[in-house]
Amino acid sequence: MTRTIFNGPAILACLMVLPLASASSATGPNDDLFAFAAGTQIIDYPDDSPLTAMDSSPLNLIDGSAATDWTGEAGQPVTFVLELAETTELSRVSFDTGGLNRDQKAPGDIRVEVSTTSPDSGFTPALSARLRMNANNQSFAFPVDRRPTARWVRLTLLNNHGDDYSGMTGFHGFGRQLTQEASLPDINGRYDGASGIGTMNLTRSGDSVTGCYEHQSSQLTGVVDGRVVHVDVRETASDGSTRRTRGTMTFGPDGRLFGLLRNVESFAQNDYAEYFSADKVSRTATRCR
Repeated sequence: MTRTIFNGPAILACLMVLPLASASSATGPNDDLFAFAAGTQIIDYPDDSPLTAMDSSPLNLIDGSAATDWTGEAGQPVTFVLELAETTELSRVSFDTGGLNRDQKAPGDIRVEVSTTSPDSGFTPALSARLRMNANNQSFAFPVDRRPTARWVRLTLLNNHGDDYSGMTGFHGFGRQLTQEASLPDINGRYDGASGIGTMNLTRSGDSVTGCYEHQSSQLTGVVDGRVVHVDVRETASDGSTRRTRGTMTFGPDGRLFGLLRNVESFAQNDYAEYFSADKVSRTATRCR
């Protein structure tokens, strides 16, 4: 397993609008712990599904929006592995298959396995089920005395409903986090945003983050929450017009930054905003202009 979510600069967007969270916020029974905004990372995915493909990325499974979908070729089982932010006792999982351009792309038989050992070993069965076409919130609850414990979750789609391509719009998990160990590396510094954002500068003070990047003279503020930073960005174009986006950034062990942003304005909340990645090039941030 060699792929991680920190390896592809491009422009993409796939995150619902979320309010800035308080640091180390407690999770509730309706919090989606599989969401990118909750700190989950996709660490394995099908070969024909690059993360940077805006209209078919595996990230669309965990972006919090049932309006975006993963799409890949059908004909053989496909597997996704999620790494959760914390070791978690799962009470239920749910799936979205509505909103696909063809209903028959929806998965049919699926399998969910969990591991607390590693991302590629120690998996035990948690759920086998058959999904319906064009139906969101297909929820499967686990008995209280047999709730699986997971740090890694492996989803296998065994077949679909007959199309040459398979697709799905959401994979969600709910339950209780058993640990509170997620943390960020040192994020202070200057980043090279090869995906079009230009140079980015970030400064952390406690659980607050401030920064900027060159594209559209963007200014950002953020709040640290475990291993993610929830950010609010204000862009200013050369004609003086502004745009606000909001979303989540996370960071790899190599210092690479990865972010998903979505528009804030009510008329554009369903529009794509930006995917970006950037490599850390200095531990010292420069002044934002």
